[in-house]
Amino acid sequence: MKLSKKSKKAGALVGTLSVAITILVIILPGMFQSSIAEPIYPDEHLFVDATYLLITEEKNDSVNVTCDIYLTNIWEKESGDIKAIAYVIEQTKNFAVYKKRVEIGIINANSTNEVEIPVVLSNSSYKVEILLFENDKIVTKGKISISARAKYSKLDLDRGLDQEWTVTSGSSDFENIRVTN
Repeated sequence: MKLSKKSKKAGALVGTLSVAITILVIILPGMFQSSIAEPIYPDEHLFVDATYLLITEEKNDSVNVTCDIYLTNIWEKESGDIKAIAYVIEQTKNFAVYKKRVEIGIINANSTNEVEIPVVLSNSSYKVEILLFENDKIVTKGKISISARAKYSKLDLDRGLDQEWTVTSGSSDFENIRVTN
């Protein structure tokens, strides 16, 4: 059976259009996307359940305190990679005097991890602002108010007394950040 020139041209055109549509629909979009699919995490699946302060070392000019944060993943799957960044801000100056980064890692499904964030304080009132990241996206932020007061004066220290500190905790408040992809 012999095909006419018009039929051959129409067949060639349909074939070319099929290839072009395949390229546009299947191949090109894939070129602009990552070949590794990132998991999608539900909003508000990480929560700070409790915070505590623990004095770890007292020196004459400063006191080391660990901020213990209990971070819970309520999702049925493990979290992404979690890290925390804490800024110690002197309240009278509203200026950060210390920064600490803590790598937490993955939190298992339906479990709580203790996050220890060490900070150094001297004779003042502070707020410790904490940013929690999951896969490099901020998901939770909060603050803990802390006051550190030296018990002895410089004269007492010159007489050989070791400094003691009074550390008091004010309020703590954490909120989830809505993450948009």
